[in-house]
Amino acid sequence: MKKLSATIFIILFGLVLYNNSAAQEKPKSPDSTKPANQQVDEWTDQFAGDKLDETKWEKFTFEGGSGGKLEVKDGEVRIRSGNNTRAGIRSVKTFTGDRFIAEAHIAKVGAGFPEPGNNNIPVGFANLTILFDGSGRNRVEWILTNNGNFEAWAVSDGRGTRLDKGNLATKMKNPVLSIVRRGDEFLFVINSADGKPQDAQIGLQTTIKNMPKTFRLMLYGYGSSENNWNWARIVVAK
Repeated sequence: MKKLSATIFIILFGLVLYNNSAAQEKPKSPDSTKPANQQVDEWTDQFAGDKLDETKWEKFTFEGGSGGKLEVKDGEVRIRSGNNTRAGIRSVKTFTGDRFIAEAHIAKVGAGFPEPGNNNIPVGFANLTILFDGSGRNRVEWILTNNGNFEAWAVSDGRGTRLDKGNLATKMKNPVLSIVRRGDEFLFVINSADGKPQDAQIGLQTTIKNMPKTFRLMLYGYGSSENNWNWARIVVAK
């Protein structure tokens, strides 16, 4: 992956605020990270307590059945659904803007459960997803598998396009995944939880046209993948 120099990093991210959010085990408070004269809408959840904050999240499924495991424990939200499902949690809040950062820190991505009669262990997925509607037919996804590979997808009117060439991988443990939007330009970024902003790496930079400005954040793992998350954050430039 391409590493960002400090200068390029400031140019790319200064418009939407990315001031050391990935450099902390938990994101800083909005007041401590907000640059001068930058008007932003910032939303975070650190998954504290012993249950999901229902003012911030709701269970959501857009393919297959619901059910599975969902719990908040030890500062993580832990999600595991059923085979052949796309189920997880979606932000209650709807955000509006075409300059934003959506990011979340992965605590764990594990393999899925085998289907009955099949001994093969399915690959596990942790999906950071931008939902542009309530059906999942329009979305952008940045995905880490349990074997360290990445996938980037854009889905428009239900038609999915894989954006990467199948050659993105990392040995980084439990990275922060970020999707950055600047108009029609989308960047798919990773950093370590304790990395500095200039340590962030761009996995992919591409143009995706005609995506709406309104969106929600979704966290899930395809099928029965175990996907655990330490925190999530949205920053939208006004």
